[in-house]
Amino acid sequence: MHWIDWTVLFAFLAYTIWDGTRRGKDAQNIEGYLLAGRGMPWWAAGLSIMATQASAITFIGTTGIAYVEDMRFVQVYLAIPFAMILICIFLVPFFSRMKAFTAYEVLEERFGLKTRLTTSGLFLISRGLALGTVIAAPSYVLALLLGLPLWVTIVIIGIIATGYTMIGGMAGVISTDVKQMAVMMFGLIFCFGMIVYYLPEEVSFGDALYLAGSLDKLTALDVSFDLSEKYNVWSGVIAALFLMLSYFGTDQTQVQRYLTTPTVSAARNSLLMSAYAKVPMQFFILLLGVMLYIFFIFNDAPISFRASDPVAQTEEQLQREQLIYEEYSSAKQAREQAAIVLGSDRSQINQQAFLKADASFNEARNKELALQAEILDADVNDTNYIFPYFILNYIPIGLIGLIIAGIFAAAMSSIDSQLNALSAVSIVDWYQRLDNNKHGELHYLKYSRWTTLGWGIFATVSALALGETRSIIELVNQIGSYFYGSILGVFILLLWVKKANGTGALTGLAAGMFSVFTFDRLFYSETLGDYSFFFPWTQAPESYTKAIEFLWLNPLGAFVVVAVGIFVSVILPQKN
Repeated sequence: MHWIDWTVLFAFLAYTIWDGTRRGKDAQNIEGYLLAGRGMPWWAAGLSIMATQASAITFIGTTGIAYVEDMRFVQVYLAIPFAMILICIFLVPFFSRMKAFTAYEVLEERFGLKTRLTTSGLFLISRGLALGTVIAAPSYVLALLLGLPLWVTIVIIGIIATGYTMIGGMAGVISTDVKQMAVMMFGLIFCFGMIVYYLPEEVSFGDALYLAGSLDKLTALDVSFDLSEKYNVWSGVIAALFLMLSYFGTDQTQVQRYLTTPTVSAARNSLLMSAYAKVPMQFFILLLGVMLYIFFIFNDAPISFRASDPVAQTEEQLQREQLIYEEYSSAKQAREQAAIVLGSDRSQINQQAFLKADASFNEARNKELALQAEILDADVNDTNYIFPYFILNYIPIGLIGLIIAGIFAAAMSSIDSQLNALSAVSIVDWYQRLDNNKHGELHYLKYSRWTTLGWGIFATVSALALGETRSIIELVNQIGSYFYGSILGVFILLLWVKKANGTGALTGLAAGMFSVFTFDRLFYSETLGDYSFFFPWTQAPESYTKAIEFLWLNPLGAFVVVAVGIFVSVILPQKN
C-alpha cells in the first residue's frame, strides 16, 4: 500500500481515538458513562443504531453473498419497518417509563431476579460469541490489504476499539459512530462509482444490469414457501420479523442506543430512521456485490480471490491445476466475449450462449477451489475476499487508505457499541444488582470501564480462535437466531400476558432454548423423503438437508416460550 494511503489510514485512526476518548471526562456516573446522561439527539442515536448494525460484516459478507448468489438476502430486512413500528408503539414507552439502564432489568418486577439474570446471561453469551466474528471480519480484509498476519490485524482492531470505548463511554461511542457512518457510506458509494467507471465503453450501466438479470443475479424476491430455504419472502416477512423485534427491541446493543435520548418521541425518531433507511441501504450494498460480479467479467481477477499463488504439491496435483487454469482462462475469455455480444444484441440465442459460458467459467473456478480444499484440507471459500481484492487492485492511490478507513469505521462502530452494551449488562444486571447497591457511583463507574476492558480482551481472543467461515454475516445471524426468539418470548409474556409469572417465564425460556437447539438439528433426505433428528453431538449424513433454516428458529423459540410460559403460569399461579 502506498505511503499516502498509510497516512490517510493513520490520520483516521488517530482522529477516531481522539474523538472517542474526549467525551470520557464528562461521565461522572454510570448513567453518564453507559447512557450519555440520556441527552443524545435523536439523529445521533439513529445513526449510531444504523452504524452498529452496518458493520464491516456488511461491507464484506453482504457483497460476497450477492457476488456468489443473488440479492435474495435483502428479504431478511423486509420486516424491519414493521418491527420498528411495533417497538415504537409498545417497547419504547415501556422502557422510558421504567427509566431502565438495560433491557433486562424491567423483567425483575414481574418475573423475579432469576428470570432477569437468565435472560441477561443469554444476552452476554450470544453477544459475546458474536463479537469475535465482528472483529475477525475486517481483520481478514486488513490482513490482505496491509500485508500483515491475521493475528496482528485482530489485535490492532481490538485494542483501538476497546481503548476509546473504555475511556469515552457511550457519549464517545455515539460521537464516533456518527462520523464512521459517513465514512462507510462514502466508501460504498465511491466503490460503486468506480465499478461503473471501469466497465468497457461498449457496456453501459443498463447493459450491466441486463447481464446481471440474465444470470438471475438481480433476483431479490422468492415467493415460494419452504422452511428449508434460507431466504424467501415468507422468511423475510414472518421469521425475520421475530429476529428484528428481538434485535431492536430486546438486544442491549440496540436498546441502549435509544435509551440515550431524552424523550419517547426522540427514541421513536431514532428507530424510524433505520426503518426508512435500512432496506434501501442493504439493497444498494447487495447491488454493489452484483455489480462486482459483472465487473470481473470484463476485468482481470484471480481464479481464487483468496490466493493467487499455486497450491499444488505433487506432480499429479500440478498437472490437474495446470489443466484447470487452462480451462479457466479459456472460459473467462469466452464469457467476456459472449457478454459483449449479448450487450449489443439481446437475442435469446446470445443470452443462452452467455449463460453457458458463465456456467463453464464457474465450473472451472469451483474445480480450483475444490483442489485447494483437498490439498490444504480446509475450507477455502473466498466469499469474504472478493470485495477486498477489488479495493486493493482497482481503487486509486490515496483513496485506498480512505476505503480501508471505512472498513475500520464499520468494524469499530459495531465493536464499540457491543462492548458498551456488554459492560452495561454485566454491571447493572449482575454486579450492581447482586451487590445490592452497596457502593457509590464512582465505584460502579470505575468497574464499568474495567468490565469494558475485560470484554474487549475476551472478544479479541475469541477472534483469534475463530476459524474462517463461508459467510461472516450469515454466521452472526445464525448465532443470534439461537437466542433471539426465546428472549423475545419472555418480553411477549411481560407485555401481553397478565397471568404470566416468574416460574412460567423461566420455564418457557428453558423450553424455548431447548426447542431451538433441537429443531436446528432436524434434517431430511431428499431421496428417501424421511425426517431424522441429529443432535449436536452427531454428524448428519451429506445426503441429508436441513429441514428448518435459521431464521425460522426465531418464531419457533418465541412461540414455545409463550406457550409453555402460559401453561406453567396457569397450573402454578402461586409462584407469581
